[in-house]
Parts: sequence; structure tokens; C-alpha cells
Amino acid sequence: MILVTKWFGCFLCVEGEVRKAVLFPKDPIAVADRLERIKKGEILEEERDLGSASDQVADRRLSELGRYSKFDSSFIRPEPYGFTIDVYREATIELAKRMAKSTVGPDVYLGHAVRAHDDLVFANNMLSERLHEWYSLHFPELKEVLPTEAYVEAIVKTGNRDEILKSLDSKMDSIGADIDEEDLRPMRIHATVLKESIAAKKAVESYIDSRMKVVAPNTTALIGPVIGARLIMQAGSISRLASMPSGTIQLLGAEKAMFRHLKKKAKPPKHGILFQHPLVHSAPAWQRGPIARTLASKVSMAARADAYTGNDISALLKEQLEKRIVEIREQRPSPPRKPAGRRKKGKR
Repeated sequence: MILVTKWFGCFLCVEGEVRKAVLFPKDPIAVADRLERIKKGEILEEERDLGSASDQVADRRLSELGRYSKFDSSFIRPEPYGFTIDVYREATIELAKRMAKSTVGPDVYLGHAVRAHDDLVFANNMLSERLHEWYSLHFPELKEVLPTEAYVEAIVKTGNRDEILKSLDSKMDSIGADIDEEDLRPMRIHATVLKESIAAKKAVESYIDSRMKVVAPNTTALIGPVIGARLIMQAGSISRLASMPSGTIQLLGAEKAMFRHLKKKAKPPKHGILFQHPLVHSAPAWQRGPIARTLASKVSMAARADAYTGNDISALLKEQLEKRIVEIREQRPSPPRKPAGRRKKGKR
């Protein structure tokens, strides 16, 4: 006899005839529970009860209960057993809801946090540029005295040139124009928005750092939380990043450049998101390719450890990376010589 599982029950069959059946409850939630377990590869209790009397199974998932064999079970219909298509429809809708919820994990939230971080960086740059240009009409010398955050804070608190100089215990002859309180007020409002945006950016960075240490601790320790989160976002999830070869990880974020290379025969890209890592972007141009390739291989191993084992191998990966970087710098101390081109024959 062969064991067959349908959405409404389990059946023992012999030559196109049902000999024994164990039906599922006629409840969409209960049916969805069993369909979810089947999707995960689990064996149901109903299947185990009938499995002792079978020597063959129609699903590879049940191979421990018997030998797998192809079997046409289309003759087993739900209607004779009291099940309707409405029960199946409601059960599949419930299962779809559960699957949709299960696809949203911490790495998906991290991806959106990285996008929010990028938006805040862009907004801060725009707001800061406008504030410096605007306030410089009144006190242009202040931007040379205070860093950005202190500059913004000074404008938020008072904005008045004399009061700022007094708080700094400084005397300075400014070439800026005098300003009325009515003109100063919107500048201070603008500075307040920038101050809150800077605080929001720091909060998002803190969130990314804390969550990355949980989701991908090895990757975070190797390349930092923000770059690691960008790679996860580009890949789709930490498990998808872990399944990628190192060559793909090296070029994540450089897809447009790769398509230009394939279509228009432009130079192939050497790195994508990994260019943001100090080891890559601070290296000479002729060393960036090998360094990015080495870094990608270590990221690949770190992601696999994060996704599959949870073991802390960050110290070992860092040691191997540093050793390889030293070798690259010794092997490529200067740019390679360009091959001498053929001389064009001049006209006599």
C-alpha cells in the first residue's frame, strides 16, 4: 500500500482504491496548520499513524516511512469526504498570510533602516548647506570657528552674532551684515530642524549597530554595521548573502557598471558597496581590485557563519584579512606598467 497526503487528509491506497483514510478537521485554521508543517518538511501525526501500514509513499518528504514511488492520486476528491473548495480557499489564504509575515525578519527591517539613514544623510547635507549659506550673510566667520553640530546649536540657542561671540569669549570683526530678529527667526527654525535631523541620523545609526550585532555579528565585526547592512539589503537577506559566491558579493552595488561592461564593453567594475570600506577606498587604485576581492571572500565566510552556524570567527577572519592585505601591498607597491603601444607609421 502507498501513503498519499492530500490537503484534506491522509490515505492508504492500493491500485487506485482508497483502503483507509484519516481526515483533517474541517476547519480552515487546522488545515492551514497542517499545510504549513508540510511546507516545512515535517511529518504529520496522521501520516505516522498510517505510515506503519504502508510500504510506499507518494511524497519524498515521507521517505522515512517508506519507499518513494510516483502515484496518480487525482481520483481522491475532497467532496466525497465532506470537504468543499471554500475550506481549501480559506486555508490557503491563512497560509499565505503566515508566509507573508514570516518573510519579514530583522534583516528586512535593517534594509529599510539603511535607506532611512541614506535619506537622513542627504537631507542633513542639504539643510546644512542652506543654513551655512543663509547664516553667512550675518556671521560668515562662524563656520571657520565651530564644527557643524556646534554651529547649528549656536544658531538654535541665540543666532545673534554678539551673543555667540560672548559665549565663545572671543572678539572678532565680522564682515557680515546686521540682522533683525524677524529675519533671524526663520534661520533658527531651519537650524532646529537640522538639529533634530542630525539626532535622528544618530539614532538610526545606533539602531543599525545594535541590530547588526544580533543579525550578523561576524559581518559587523569584519566590515562595520552600516556597510554590512547595505550588503544584506542589496542581497535581500543574510541567508541570501551567505549563499552568494565572493565574486558576486564583491560587485554588489555595481550592477549598472557591470551591465555597461557587458553591453557597451566598458571597463569591468572592481567593487561595489565594498568601496566604502576604508581598506578599499583609501588604497591606491591598482590595489583596490585585489583588496576588494579579498575582503569579499572574508565577508562571504562571515555571512555563512552568521546565517548557518552562529560561531564567532571574526577574529580569525580579521587576522587572515590583515595578513593578505600586507601581501597585496608588498606584491603591488607601484602601478603596473602599461604595455607600449604600436607606433603609427607616419606619412612620408
